[in-house]
Amino acid sequence: MLVRTNTLWNDLAEVQNEFDRLFRWGFRDGVSNHYPPVNIAENDDAYTVRARVPGLTKEDISIELEGRQLKISGQHKRVEAEYAREERATGRFERAFTFRHEVQADKIEATVKDGILTVTLPKAEEAKPRKIEIVTK
Repeated sequence: MLVRTNTLWNDLAEVQNEFDRLFRWGFRDGVSNHYPPVNIAENDDAYTVRARVPGLTKEDISIELEGRQLKISGQHKRVEAEYAREERATGRFERAFTFRHEVQADKIEATVKDGILTVTLPKAEEAKPRKIEIVTK
């Protein structure tokens, strides 16, 4: 059986985690620097970015590509109401990701469905792996 002992170091780590949580969510006007949360997949042909953007429409989101950097930005608008408790962040957000390989800017596709933004960035032909034939002499 694993027993966790309370030490000064464990207590300090818990305090540090609580401060991190507060500064990440509590003391900012707007959403966190880590919003929207994303998953990025890569295969031989493309990068796929999937971001959680619940409640947003395509009009609320902006996507830009500059070189190899993709920027996703937008705004969660605040609905004026009397809240007993308000936890949903509002305000502007922006995330930027730089890819290792060049992408085909004219072939990028973006969709938003069920609160998930999916951006597919095909790699430039030069970045795709290719098989090299070995010849014998």
